[in-house]
Amino acid sequence: MNIRKLGRLDTLIEKQREKGKLQGATIIVEHNGKRVYENHYEPDREDSIYKIFSMTKPITAVAAMILYERGELDLMSKVSDYLPAFADCKVASPEGITKAVNPITIRDLLNMTSGIVYSGDFGEAERSMSRVYKEAKIQRQSGILKSNVDVCNKLAEGYLAFEPGTGFRYGHSADIMAGVIEVITGKKYSDFLKKELFVPLNMEDTDFRIDESKAFRQAVLFRRDKTGRVVRAEDDVKRRMEMENPTGLPWFEMGGSGLYSTANDYAHFAQMLLNKGSYHGKELIGKKTLSYMTMPQLTDLQYQAFDLESCRGYNYGNYFRILTDPSMATSNGSIGEYGWDGMAGTYFFVDPSEELIVIYMQQIEGGCDYSFIRGIRQIVYGAI
Repeated sequence: MNIRKLGRLDTLIEKQREKGKLQGATIIVEHNGKRVYENHYEPDREDSIYKIFSMTKPITAVAAMILYERGELDLMSKVSDYLPAFADCKVASPEGITKAVNPITIRDLLNMTSGIVYSGDFGEAERSMSRVYKEAKIQRQSGILKSNVDVCNKLAEGYLAFEPGTGFRYGHSADIMAGVIEVITGKKYSDFLKKELFVPLNMEDTDFRIDESKAFRQAVLFRRDKTGRVVRAEDDVKRRMEMENPTGLPWFEMGGSGLYSTANDYAHFAQMLLNKGSYHGKELIGKKTLSYMTMPQLTDLQYQAFDLESCRGYNYGNYFRILTDPSMATSNGSIGEYGWDGMAGTYFFVDPSEELIVIYMQQIEGGCDYSFIRGIRQIVYGAI
C-alpha cells in the first residue's frame, strides 16, 4: 500500500469540507491486517458514536447465519412458521389488492425479495406500510404491542409490492429477520447480538441506544440546506430520523437500521468478515458459511429490479452488495468486494482478494454523496 497516495483521502475530504458539503467524518483503511490510514474530522472525534442505520443489516445477516450454521434456521422455511401473521400477506398490484400466492421465505427476507417495503408515497404498498408503521409505533408505545415480535407481526398488515420471490425491493425485511431470530432464540434481539457478536468482537460501543455515560460522544447530526451546504440538524430532523432520544430504549429493535456504533467497533466486525468468520482466534461463523453469505444471490428476474444508485455493477445477497462488474461500477476494485452503507452516509466495504477494509462514517440527513464515495474508493484502490 502506497501511504503517500493514501494522503489524497485527506485532500479529498478537506475539499468537501471547504465547499461546505461535509463537516464531521471518520475514515479507517486497513490492509493486510494493518491499519494504514485513519483520520477524523471535527466536530467528530476518534471515538464518536454514529447511528449506522442500514449498516445494521450485515450484522443481522451474520446473526441469522449463526443460527443457520447451528441447524436452527432453514432459509427455505416460511416466515409464517415463526411469525404467523405473515401467512396472510396481501400484494398491491395494478390489478388491485390480492392474497399472496407464494409464501415469504427466510431467504426472501435475507435477499430483499420478500416484497416487504419501507414507508413512503410511491405506490399502494408504501402507503399502506406508512399507515401500519405509524400504528405499530403508537401501539408499542401504549403497550398494546408488547415486544419486537408483536411489532413484526403487525407489520405483516402492510401490502407487499410484488409476489414474494419475483422481484427486489429494499424494505423492512431485515427488521422482520430480527423478529424471527427472537422467536428462535427466545431472547431479545439486543441480548442475542451482545452475546454472540458484540462481546466476542469487542464492540463495546455498539447497541440500539447510546449509554448515558457516552452521550457526549454522539456525532453531530447535519442536514443539507437548499444550496447543498451542511448545517446542524434541528429537532424535527432528529424526529424524522428517529434519533430524538438516542439514550432511551428504542420502541423497536430494528435489525435493518437500529444500531449505533463507532468506526473502530465496525472495523472489528469487518475484520471478522475479512478473516472468514473469525476474530482474534474466536470463530463466530465458519468460512464456508461466510463464503455463501457474500456470494451473489439474486436471480435474473430479481436482478432486473435491483436499481439502487450505489449498486451499479453489483449483485446482492444477505444484506450485502457484491461487486460483479467493475466496468459497470466504474470501479478499480475487485470482483467479490462486498459491503453496505447507511441512511446518514456511513459506508463500508471488505475486499477479500486484497485483504482490504474501508470504514467511512458521517451523519448527514440524505446520506452519501456517491460521487465522493467513489472518490474514496478510487484513491484507496489506486494506492495498492
